[in-house]
Amino acid sequence: MSKKNIPEHQLTRIEEISLFIKNWRLNEGLTQKEFSELANVHVNSIYNLENQNYSNTPNLITLLNCIDATGLTLSQFFEGMN
Repeated sequence: MSKKNIPEHQLTRIEEISLFIKNWRLNEGLTQKEFSELANVHVNSIYNLENQNYSNTPNLITLLNCIDATGLTLSQFFEGMN
């Protein structure tokens, strides 16, 4: 899906999620490769997510694996996001 086909409010959500995961990873001192191993996903998935690569948006399972890797519940992860 190209960026131009994604509604603006969804782009904002994608950006928030991407930045949260990237900031969490950096605060934990993890490389993308280390986090990908922790989340049990391919390192390219982390790269695409963090860089908001709209042609390779992560699937729901990848996103849930990343959230699980943070140790947060879904409600904790999404707290404060619109």
